[in-house]
Amino acid sequence: MPNLGGWDLWNPDEPRYAEIAREMLTTHQWVIPHLNGEVYYDKPPLFFAMIAGTSKVLGGLDERAARLPSAIFGILTLLLVYILGKEMADERTGLLGGLVLASSGQYFWLTRRANIDATLTFTTTLTILLFLLGYEREKGRTLLYLLAYLSMAAGVLVKLQPAVIVPALALGSYYLWRKERRFFLDPSHLPGIFLFAGVIGGWLLLAQREGGMEYLKGLLFEKTALTFFKTPGHDRPIYYYLYNFPGQFLPWSIFLPSAIIYALKRGEKAMALPLLWFATVFLFFSLAEAKRGLYLLPLYPAAALMVGYLWAREGLSGQGRKLLGIPLGLASGLLLLSGLALPFPLAKFGGRYLQGALGMGIVMGTILLGGGLLLLVSLRRRRALVAFGTLFLTASCLYLFGVFKVLPAINPYKSARPLSEKVLEAMGPGDRLAVYRFQGAEFNFYTGIVPILRVYRPERLKALLEEPGRTLCIVKERDFRRLEEELGVRVEAIARGRVGHKKLVLIRDKE
Repeated sequence: MPNLGGWDLWNPDEPRYAEIAREMLTTHQWVIPHLNGEVYYDKPPLFFAMIAGTSKVLGGLDERAARLPSAIFGILTLLLVYILGKEMADERTGLLGGLVLASSGQYFWLTRRANIDATLTFTTTLTILLFLLGYEREKGRTLLYLLAYLSMAAGVLVKLQPAVIVPALALGSYYLWRKERRFFLDPSHLPGIFLFAGVIGGWLLLAQREGGMEYLKGLLFEKTALTFFKTPGHDRPIYYYLYNFPGQFLPWSIFLPSAIIYALKRGEKAMALPLLWFATVFLFFSLAEAKRGLYLLPLYPAAALMVGYLWAREGLSGQGRKLLGIPLGLASGLLLLSGLALPFPLAKFGGRYLQGALGMGIVMGTILLGGGLLLLVSLRRRRALVAFGTLFLTASCLYLFGVFKVLPAINPYKSARPLSEKVLEAMGPGDRLAVYRFQGAEFNFYTGIVPILRVYRPERLKALLEEPGRTLCIVKERDFRRLEEELGVRVEAIARGRVGHKKLVLIRDKE
């Protein structure tokens, strides 16, 4: 993918995951991840080891190396969607489904970030494909099931329970709907089950040897499984994904209701798996307490296949006049309105974050206007594939302009690198660095300092500032304004910066 290293690693996840990989490389602790020199309970080690591996190949851990695993597995997932579509329906469904997935907003974004979810989506999609192929084919079934369980085990080592939950929901509901009890009782599963148990059990034994039961309890329950019922962060209402997902699956979410209707009415067995895959996973994650838009990425292949199936079978006449024509009219209207309106708010508010905001708004508006006009022409002439190509190219052009122009321009606003450089300039031999009331992994990565003292209580910060030697601390601006009153210690600001919405101040005690 082009320009993977075109901007710095951004919060919340990228610098944290890259820092964990860097500490893997320096400490050679590959079984239990560490962040800031401390055990990291939130995720298992495989994804971080992948980043470390790509950095070895590329000659250093930088933005490109951190993002490369997501990009590779994002591309491979497109191939899996093509194969799935071809297997369930025909080659055209697979091709269009792959193009839909590639040009959906959230998928394009997350396959360019150092995030776990693109890799998880590859393993869950591969697991579903291998089980499907294994069941439909007598010859080689045991081997295909064996590979499916190996893929599932890799997914567990990437992000634990979702690697099992997603295929279990998709395939379990599908074969129950088909009344195929033979799938569940097939002895061909046994070698794969033993392999899965061996891989995961072996890793758990190694992890228990190095971190004890406390580590396993924190990893498997407190930081993962229990967040389904209770979470200190990302807690959102049960209907959160009903408005979050449509925006992140644009432009194709406009066609998803028609695709679901078509799958229910006409898809028969062909689209039953994607439909059940989408519905069960969507419901499961909606019931979970912790919600983030990226958690739904494993159901994007299912949504893409349903939309691809609709486009592969319907034109802009007959039934297609409603199923495709109505959402196409809506899409063209949204593109035209967005193209006309975008430059104005971008010029007014975008100047805070990037130079040349008006020019960028005009370029993006032109892309949207051009796409909207071409959609109207294709709609009037009833050229369904031309309309599909227009949507794909409009989205792709918009994304690529963002990758090469917009995101690098926003980078100074989003990146922790500029303030990290000021920190290194201010630090002297023997100085300590602390962060107050936030995690600060971005400063681990861009300063290379491990450990950074994490302070959450005012009295602890006061004690640090009064200790012999010098402590520098990064605080949020709103906390800085009341520190002297809270602490009774005189402090001074020696540098200022921001990382996204956080305005930060580097402070020290007044000598």
